[in-house]
Amino acid sequence: MTAARLIAALAMLSACGAQAQSVSGALFASHDSDGFHETRQTLGYANAAGWGARVGALRYTAPGWAASGNLAEATYKQANKERTIEAHLGTARIAGTSYVVGGLDYMEQLSPATALGVSLERDLVNSIRGIDSGTHFTALALVLDHAFSERFNVGIAAGTALFSNDNHRPMLRTRWNYSLDERYGLNAYVKTRNYHNTNPYRPEYFSPDRLQEASAGLSSRFEVAEAFVLSASIDTGRQRIDGGSDPLWRGSLGIGARRRSAVQWFAGLEASNAAPLLSGRTGSYRYTSATARVSMPF
Repeated sequence: MTAARLIAALAMLSACGAQAQSVSGALFASHDSDGFHETRQTLGYANAAGWGARVGALRYTAPGWAASGNLAEATYKQANKERTIEAHLGTARIAGTSYVVGGLDYMEQLSPATALGVSLERDLVNSIRGIDSGTHFTALALVLDHAFSERFNVGIAAGTALFSNDNHRPMLRTRWNYSLDERYGLNAYVKTRNYHNTNPYRPEYFSPDRLQEASAGLSSRFEVAEAFVLSASIDTGRQRIDGGSDPLWRGSLGIGARRRSAVQWFAGLEASNAAPLLSGRTGSYRYTSATARVSMPF
């Protein structure tokens, strides 16, 4: 889909006008201890039916290297008691190469205790060698969430990632969550992640033969003085990479609008010694990211 078609679609959506149209903006920035820096700014529009469009600017830098580009996507979002859907599809053009990018997160509430869904993502590999070689991936996972009691629930995601450089990565993630105090949204949790690469040690991204990870932590989310919502999490564990073992840690802190607020906003920071999805190195490696977003109805 070209940017021109997306603009035309946006104009038609605006003509549809409804009660809860909204405009939104988002900023994402990350930096790691290898000196790789990523920034992404987007602007979007959505009508009352959940359809919309989003455009943005992308920038990647490292010592002696840089690449930039733009993003244009159609979007859709739905949330009710029966299901939640969030989808986007479009193109990203980075350093003269165009990629089809998109994602889908769909969850169907099968019963009060059980939800089943699917997660799909297509994107470029955001590393120096990945961008220079035009490497991209498509990841697909089935997701199951079941509440065994009012306090205890388990989430499982099983799937695979297919890379354009002839690598296949089967993955399994789990999260075991126990509610300690509902007043402060305080939870204790255990997370695991396991995958292997069928064509390991690719130069475009971190791809060991096998990775196993387990960590335990605490998270909390609660309103402060009826003004905003504070959220935080911290966990620590071990990560085994091709037989070796290293310590693993993650932490996050965020503030955002209350659910009842007309204007929805959020700002947060996250730090870890394991980069998300495409990387998993520990030890002296560090990864930090910042997110800010706002959505205003009109």
